Amino acid sequence: MTHVHLPPDDKAHWRKELRQRRAALNPPQRHSAARQIAFWARKAGLLRRGRRLAAYVPTGSECSTWPLMLAARHHGCRVYLPLVPRRGRKLSFVRFDEHAVWQLGAYGIPEPRHAEHCPPRELDIVFVPLVGVDGQLRRLGQGGGYYDTTFHFRRARRQWRRPLLVGIAFDCQRVDALPADRWDLGLDLLITESGVFRKIC
Repeated sequence: MTHVHLPPDDKAHWRKELRQRRAALNPPQRHSAARQIAFWARKAGLLRRGRRLAAYVPTGSECSTWPLMLAARHHGCRVYLPLVPRRGRKLSFVRFDEHAVWQLGAYGIPEPRHAEHCPPRELDIVFVPLVGVDGQLRRLGQGGGYYDTTFHFRRARRQWRRPLLVGIAFDCQRVDALPADRWDLGLDLLITESGVFRKIC
C-alpha cells in the first residue's frame, strides 16, 4: 500500500493523485492486471454457475473488466452491466450476452440494450469501479454518487445479504486511509493484480 502525504479530507486532491497513478500504467501492465484479476476472482470462488454478476464497461484509465466478464460467462454466470439514468442516480442493470445491442449512454459510455434486466437487490455480486480504496475498503468513486445511491439499501440491513460488493482496481490505487462521508459505499472485498483483500481490522 502506498503512503502519500495529502490533505486527509480532500477528495478532489485524492482523485487527482490516484487518477494520475492509474493513467501512468503502460498497456502491458494493464493487460496483465486485468487477466490476473479474472484469475483471482475464479480462485476466490466468485464465478459460480448461475450467479448473477454485475460489472462495468471500463472507460479512460479504469482497469479493464473484459477478461473478468468473459471468464464469468464461460463459467455459467449471468453478467449484467449498468445503465446510467438520464434523471436521478439509481443505476439499472441489463444482461450482457450475444443478444445485447450496444449504443452510447450517458457520459459517452457504451451500454447494452437487452430485454432482460436485473434489480440491484437480486444481484449476487457487483464488481465496482473506483478511483481509490483504503485498508478499510472505503471506496473513492468518480464523485457522481451512482453506486452509493443504487446500493444504499445495504446500509439498512442488520445482517449482510446480497449483493456482495467487490472493488476492482490496480495496486497503485490502494492507500492507507481515504476521506469518507457517511453515505459513501463500503466494499466487502477488493481484487487487484496482487490478489483478494478484505478489511484491515
